Amino acid sequence: MAGARMNKKLFGIGLIAVCVASFGWVRLLMIFSSYDVRPRLVSIDGLQSFSTYKDHDFEWYQRNCFGAMTEKLSISTLDDYVALWKRSSNPYCRNTYEKFSSIYAVNKVSGQIVVPETFQVKLLKWLGNNEELLKEAKLQFITTVYNQYTHESSIFNPLRSKRPGLTSDEDADSYIEELSSKTEKNCDLCEYKYKTAEDTFGRIESEHSVTAANAFKYDSYHALVMFKTHHPLLFSEEQFVDFMNTAMKWFMKVHTMDKQYRFPHLMWDSLPKASASQVHPHAQISLNSIRYYGLMEHIKQAGMRYGQEHDGQNYFSHLLQVHSALGLTTTLGNASAMAYITPKKDHEIFIVSKTPNTDFFRLLYYTIRAFIDDLHLYAWSLAMFLPELEPWSTPDYDDIPAIVRIITRGPPTSSRSDISGLELFGASNVNIDPFTVIQHIENSVKSRSQPQSEHNLKQQKIQQQIEELQQQLEQQKQADPPCDGESEMCKLNEDAVKENGKEQEVKPPEKAGKEEAVKPPEKSGDAKELVKEVQHVQRR
Repeated sequence: MAGARMNKKLFGIGLIAVCVASFGWVRLLMIFSSYDVRPRLVSIDGLQSFSTYKDHDFEWYQRNCFGAMTEKLSISTLDDYVALWKRSSNPYCRNTYEKFSSIYAVNKVSGQIVVPETFQVKLLKWLGNNEELLKEAKLQFITTVYNQYTHESSIFNPLRSKRPGLTSDEDADSYIEELSSKTEKNCDLCEYKYKTAEDTFGRIESEHSVTAANAFKYDSYHALVMFKTHHPLLFSEEQFVDFMNTAMKWFMKVHTMDKQYRFPHLMWDSLPKASASQVHPHAQISLNSIRYYGLMEHIKQAGMRYGQEHDGQNYFSHLLQVHSALGLTTTLGNASAMAYITPKKDHEIFIVSKTPNTDFFRLLYYTIRAFIDDLHLYAWSLAMFLPELEPWSTPDYDDIPAIVRIITRGPPTSSRSDISGLELFGASNVNIDPFTVIQHIENSVKSRSQPQSEHNLKQQKIQQQIEELQQQLEQQKQADPPCDGESEMCKLNEDAVKENGKEQEVKPPEKAGKEEAVKPPEKSGDAKELVKEVQHVQRR
């Protein structure tokens, strides 16, 4: 009996030991599976993670690296600045130049044309009858910037923005308001509970936004995140951050259910001009189990190669640093925005942050508001790529920060496409100088990130005016019955309208015992103008 009890004890101890060993082996296999089997050229301790930290601002570089230049820094003078940068005797300037030259190559060429008199009149018209621009057209300078790691190439010639067909005579504001009003009546996304599909786990819903499964998927997990309001341009900072947080919750929900899906993407096109299928503001969200989608995977591979060739240095940190040296960055907390010098199209802003945090979302919001409210560019496209959702990961060259790239797509009323064979199969033709774009983004961040800026005070004042006007109109409506068109006073007013050739307010006959009605604005156009101004300010 004593031996039997001893055997049971030994069996129990052995069973426990086997369980502990099995758990250890399983955990060890999970850790090993997350490692890259390729040999490391740099130890883990030698790898540098992404950071938005900057040693010096643009003014410092201007004084110490470019002090001899008298011309303003622009895409047209970039090659001269780079040449001066190369010759700098300051060690830090030289070090930053080495980073720039390892990533970018800048080339400037000229091209001449002969303009016959029969064509000169038309060419002058395209150039706004500017004789100086005509001289520039006869001797043009084209700047090409090439990224030697991502192989992105952008061609800059400001004169190409004068080409016919790039602008539209139709009023964009009126078009947007009419489009929004027309599409709201039968909008599927406005009635998302009944007219959109759900994911198998349901919806992610918050106060201002909600998700829906995409009815026409391009990945196993592919959904929409949408605002609960219909207007494509009227959304506040609070609504926007809520919208982004809903997308983040969807990513984590999917990854929790299926760990192999760990590469997050968010795509957003605004208005039909940018290829949006619905006017209602919404973004495409998806997770891939193998890699990032095409271009971003290419950029990730470029970052890996850069790290391997530069002793573990972080590609994205250096990318941000060289843009900062050229005055092409602005920062908000833990996020930074670059006016990218190899943009895909006009006005591209490249926003980076170590994680997808609130500063990252706010900086994107201020960029969008700069496009909409300051530049009146209502059609745009963006792509967001976030760090891999991998709990067992270890530092490596392929670690990417949170990235969003956003471009404008031209006038929303224009029927001409902004993408040609050159962009599809060659290089990017860019008409807008990045050095002017960054000024708009800086101004937007400064004005909109302050809670009581002049912009906000003006918005409050106009909102108060419109509320007072609405109260007056409501009181007028309650005090005065509508004109039936039969009374003598109504007929007199109708005759006056015809005689003056414009609409005037029809005044009904006064009735005894009624309270005196509140007088409406003296000019009939005041209400329309005020409403239009309020709509414009509300977009901010």
